[in-house]
Amino acid sequence: MKCCTFYLAVLLNCMGLFIRVQAQEKLPNFKIKDLGQKGIEISWINPFKNCQQLSIQRSTDSLQFKTIANAKTPNLHENIFIDKSQQERPLFYRIFYIIKSGKYYFSIVKSIRSKPQQTPTTITTTTNNNNNINTQWKPSKFVYCIGKGTPTILLPDVQKHLYRLIFKEEKGNTIFELNAIKETETYLDKANFVHTGWFLFELFEDDKLKEQGRILIQKDATNR
Repeated sequence: MKCCTFYLAVLLNCMGLFIRVQAQEKLPNFKIKDLGQKGIEISWINPFKNCQQLSIQRSTDSLQFKTIANAKTPNLHENIFIDKSQQERPLFYRIFYIIKSGKYYFSIVKSIRSKPQQTPTTITTTTNNNNNINTQWKPSKFVYCIGKGTPTILLPDVQKHLYRLIFKEEKGNTIFELNAIKETETYLDKANFVHTGWFLFELFEDDKLKEQGRILIQKDATNR
């Protein structure tokens, strides 16, 4: 009889624990999206109508987090924040909530990581003397430098088109080409540019000129 009573008590205990877990607040949920040079978009749905504080926290090692922003209207059901600071990858984010009762919650941790370059792009060095290029500089959304000056190529439609990229000296001499680029995001070795300074580029999409521009390889970013 005592044995039955013991097992019944354990069963009731487990049922009570299950009911308490089911009755807990729904954990906060959020999404992150890499917008490239525009930053990282953090969007969330707030399950707490009585939320008193909502903070976005960031980490570079997934262990030590710091608050980078506080929501002006913490009890808003849906909201978005864009982290515009340029940081090295990976980056880790979480949401921190405090409700009026004094309880606080952390969301799960989500990360943004650089996409690995699975297929190296072949670099062919050539020489010519074509000066017919517009040297007026304007920011490019396809060819630019990030972080500590790493030359980066971003081609969202790389699966739909054939891309070719030519880099030239300011005088017009071609220094190297990238043919049949197959990666959405490609990082170049600064040593390919031989020296620091401005370089011209021509981006072709299906053998049609898509963009002309310039890219600056800075002194502290070169490998030489």
